[in-house]
Amino acid sequence: MAGLGLFKRLLDAPLVFEDQRGRMEVLYESDGMVLKRSTSKKHVMRGLHHQIPPAQQNKIIRVLSGSIIDFVADPDDVDEVVWWSEINPVDQWVQIDSRLAHGFYAAEDVIFEYFCEGGYSEKHEKTFLITDLLERELGLKNLLLSDKDSSGRMFGKVLKKSERCD
Repeated sequence: MAGLGLFKRLLDAPLVFEDQRGRMEVLYESDGMVLKRSTSKKHVMRGLHHQIPPAQQNKIIRVLSGSIIDFVADPDDVDEVVWWSEINPVDQWVQIDSRLAHGFYAAEDVIFEYFCEGGYSEKHEKTFLITDLLERELGLKNLLLSDKDSSGRMFGKVLKKSERCD
């Protein structure tokens, strides 16, 4: 059996992107799925990111250590409601539907993983900026953002806490 090649090493080493906010590792990527792990320092805001057709992505996410304030929004919602919830390692995996833009704020240093069903396409990614809403409603200031996230389309008129759906 050992000679049949039943097990194949997928990546010799993860692809790594690192900056002052933390680190992103692409652990596995194919046309149909992506597995990533990121570390983010306290006060880092990542997203909101949304993959549009034909490159939609369903996501399942989890926090391995630390805690985040997680955000989702429907980019087509004329009321521009942004939903939020606190997520920590106790919550295990959380599903994010492909119709939603997603992002998170690192409430403390955090290690975060996500599995995406559907490949990543930079040209099909839209970015939404919710910093004004977060400052006004949650008092979050001086967020650490990437250049890409800082230049996203301003979004968010209403912030609502999400009810848990266990």
